[in-house]
Amino acid sequence: MRQIELTKNNKVIEEKTKPLLQQYIKSISLMNKQTAKEYNARLLNFEKYLVSQYGNNMNLDILINKINNSQFDIYEILSNYCIYLRQLNIHTTTLKQRVVTAKNFLEFNDIDLSPRKFKIKIRLPKDIKRHKEAIDKSDIVNILNSCSDIKLKTYVMVLASTGLRAVEALSIRNKDLNFESSAKVTIRGEYTKTKVDRYVFLTR
Repeated sequence: MRQIELTKNNKVIEEKTKPLLQQYIKSISLMNKQTAKEYNARLLNFEKYLVSQYGNNMNLDILINKINNSQFDIYEILSNYCIYLRQLNIHTTTLKQRVVTAKNFLEFNDIDLSPRKFKIKIRLPKDIKRHKEAIDKSDIVNILNSCSDIKLKTYVMVLASTGLRAVEALSIRNKDLNFESSAKVTIRGEYTKTKVDRYVFLTR
């Protein structure tokens, strides 16, 4: 198997090519490159776990092969992975994201997972729901007063008055603004989370 040598912080890192992982990440990147980057990091973490359990010769491609040959019980692997992540004391949301991403990768590669069995055999921790309060007006005023640059101040005011995401606000062009009937701002679908055009209104 071909190997690529990467130099980082004066250390040589060997990275084995992973056709199945690359194919999966490529399909995700067609929808969202940032999401693909995050999924890649999660799956490399999953592979790191597999190596720690089954030795240096283990990788995601070999795992798929062994599952197809009935050598591994995928529910047992995911359950143990969940236990392993719990021992790291990472946030509940992060843990669930890593396990679900591993599950999605397996299903992408035609590994059938029963939703019922997955729920019974892989015990994911429940999220702790905390009450959240919106930032109040005095805090916004303090932030604006701390902005020495007029461009930054305008940007913060747009975020505060519309609730736009950071990237959405940065994507606004002159032609996206309509001040004829109302202070309407069109946000293009390329920059929204749902990939659908939407609009907001600026306040006084």
